[in-house]
Amino acid sequence: MDILNRSILFGGKAIVSALDVTDTARKAREIHGFSVAACRAFSKALTVAAFMSAGFKGLDNKLTVIIEGGGAGGRIVLAGEAGAKVRGYMEDPQCLADRPEAPVRDVVGRDGNLVVIKDFGLKEPYNGYSRIVNGSIDADFAYYFTQSEQLPSAVATGVNFDGNGRLVAAGGIIVQPMPNCDDGIITMLQDIVTDFADIDDKVAQFTPQELIEAKFGHFEKSDLEPVYPEYRCDCSRERTAAAIRMLGESEARTVVAEMGRIEVCCDFCGKKYVFGDEDVRGLFKED
Repeated sequence: MDILNRSILFGGKAIVSALDVTDTARKAREIHGFSVAACRAFSKALTVAAFMSAGFKGLDNKLTVIIEGGGAGGRIVLAGEAGAKVRGYMEDPQCLADRPEAPVRDVVGRDGNLVVIKDFGLKEPYNGYSRIVNGSIDADFAYYFTQSEQLPSAVATGVNFDGNGRLVAAGGIIVQPMPNCDDGIITMLQDIVTDFADIDDKVAQFTPQELIEAKFGHFEKSDLEPVYPEYRCDCSRERTAAAIRMLGESEARTVVAEMGRIEVCCDFCGKKYVFGDEDVRGLFKED
């Protein structure tokens, strides 16, 4: 079972989060058929999306992350909800299949933007933007947190594969300051996370709690209740029907007349929903 462990440091001046999202990343790969290179990049981004959505309080809070760096994988889209329930897709999941050791930046790209949308059910969602720094995912999100959310964060995500390209482990560690954290503590914490140069191996060798204890256990800390990430898609036939209704009766019937049916495939989970002529007629009878 995947897990996210968190600890408050220095009496509330910072928080460290460590994640194991191996099962979640494996589920994503099973659905999308990622190449090794694509899986590495996607799993790193998925780790951060799980971290971000784990902090949501309301069940109706929604997260959307869009990474457009011009890389071989094309656009990467992730979505999340409270409790670190995440999902996502990549435009070209089989990119660089002949280069399993390709660096993440080749999949992500280095020229573009990272967009974060947080919908808390208010009148307008929060929209955050930052540029892609180097396509490594870690530096890109660290820059986003610092520039868009004024949280000078340290981010280290890792993905581990065996010799056959099987995903062994995925996860990472993220440290963020609280508003009352002084610059000295921030610098020290960032230096500690920078020391995770072998994070790909660390996520396979240690549990999230062990990672926290190894690097932060000697500080004053208070552990929080764990969160359990998982890959979850909220698509349904009912939601798809509502989307078809938004097309309008004339447009929907035109599609059925030309194609014989309306077929909608969910980008996040691959599930297909098919609506024939009778189905479409039934959708609009209620009007």
